[in-house]
Amino acid sequence: MAEKIKVFALGGLDEDGRDCYVIEIDNDIFVIDAGASLPDKTIPGVDSLLPNFDYLIKNKDRICAYIITHGHDESIGAIRHFYKYAPAPVVCSQTTMTIMEGQLAINDQLKLKYDFRIVKPSDDIVINGHRIRLFQTCHNAANSFGIAFSTSQGNIIFTGDFIINFATEETNYQFDLAMASELAKEPTLLLMAESKAADKKGYCSPKHRSNDLIEKYFKLNKRIFLSCYWQNMYRLREAIRLAKKYGKKIYCYDNYTYIIMKQIIAATGTGALNDNDFVRKEDFLRVRKNDLLILMVGQTDDVFKEISSLVMNNNADKRIKIEPDDIFINLAIPRPSFETICTRAMDSVYRTGCEVVWLKNKNLSAMHAREDDLRFVLNLFKPKYYFPVRGHYIQIMKNAKLAVSLGIGLNHMNVFVLDNGMQLIFEENRRPVILPNEVTGVDISPILVDGRGVTKISDALIETRQKMGIDGTVVIASTVSTIRKKIVAGPDCQMRGFVFVKEAEPLLKSITQIYVEEVTAALNKGLDLEQTKNTIKDRVRWFIRRENGREPLIEPIILIEE
Repeated sequence: MAEKIKVFALGGLDEDGRDCYVIEIDNDIFVIDAGASLPDKTIPGVDSLLPNFDYLIKNKDRICAYIITHGHDESIGAIRHFYKYAPAPVVCSQTTMTIMEGQLAINDQLKLKYDFRIVKPSDDIVINGHRIRLFQTCHNAANSFGIAFSTSQGNIIFTGDFIINFATEETNYQFDLAMASELAKEPTLLLMAESKAADKKGYCSPKHRSNDLIEKYFKLNKRIFLSCYWQNMYRLREAIRLAKKYGKKIYCYDNYTYIIMKQIIAATGTGALNDNDFVRKEDFLRVRKNDLLILMVGQTDDVFKEISSLVMNNNADKRIKIEPDDIFINLAIPRPSFETICTRAMDSVYRTGCEVVWLKNKNLSAMHAREDDLRFVLNLFKPKYYFPVRGHYIQIMKNAKLAVSLGIGLNHMNVFVLDNGMQLIFEENRRPVILPNEVTGVDISPILVDGRGVTKISDALIETRQKMGIDGTVVIASTVSTIRKKIVAGPDCQMRGFVFVKEAEPLLKSITQIYVEEVTAALNKGLDLEQTKNTIKDRVRWFIRRENGREPLIEPIILIEE
């Protein structure tokens, strides 16, 4: 009897990151990736967004494994936040496990024990009676892989992130064409391929290589600063190989860079580095200046904040300073959400007078499948059904239209463009059924992470954060005695983000006066906390709107003396 198969996304569709895909085969659940994404400007005060994991917690007894395709935030960033609520074996490469453990250590979360099951990127494994074959892919993260689930209806293939690149001797970054070809000999029921670069022409390779763009600078007898995201293992590998080739000693700009580099080297053997290739802190001034490569490694916009801090001489190690005869190479290509901070940071580097090598998207491509990469896998596997994943709607649609144009039997009836939570169901001898969110009842509202921890997103919360980000906030507090019917401490009024300093004093006095009037009146009538707070909010909001047209978040606090 054929299995009943259910496929859907908890995150990753019509967005950049937050990847989490669920494959259900009869009663068994397999989770592919559990990643985080970065917020945009509409959600101020948020560090990252996670998939909603309520479905996994409710069905935790059915989860057979988390299969993690590679060690980037969009694939591993969420699992540490919910693993204790829905534990299951974590199937990944040794490289990915090392990166995950490093991130857990940085976030002080090593106490939670993970059930890691280490596999090689092209292994053939069995989990709970289901045959699962892996095939290594070429991506920026070392030892990434795609996945093929064997079912009675045909293979379900998830490509993961990949590019077609055979011109590399690096075993950690090779596309396993032999294994993929073996899988292609069998019927493919469903192919799930990434879409992040589906709107770009040609192949990604060789536009992903930085060697040709930066090698000439390593030949010069000059000190080099190089900034890069820690996730860009391939670019770091290229830089490190060039450093070894031209006799540069590597100095880690800060402790974070040192920890990350140790993790990446332990995971991948990047460039066959050893301790002698690194300059210790105490030896920094003993090494000839022009023999140094100073690495600055970070994540998201942190790397640009560190660059600005270095230029402003606000860095911890005052011995490190960019000088006019230095070379500064930036391999950290920013996402749209922090292009502004990148531009400001690089502008400050230019002001030092050094030679700046600022690579951008037109010079250096992210390692994601473009049109011809996708054509290759589509023609290789010739799937019965196609489900483009990973990317914004415009990219997913480009991917879908590309598949339909190839003449391999794909059309609008068997290519699926879905939203998070929509379920694709396969049963033997039936056409696939698509169940909308209203029917499945799967909660897909994102989970946000901020300084306080993990919080579910609500419209009210977003509106509050937006108001604080645009119009600022007013907080006014006091302690009152209900027995003596008076304010016994305060009030203290704090205003942030909506008024110039010279205008603050008269506003402060008027807001404080409104607060005192309402609290005193409430105490004389018998204090109703909620009603008094609401009255204060209304009066202060009306007053501020009349005075300067702004509508800050207003938070009155009334503490009762015991």
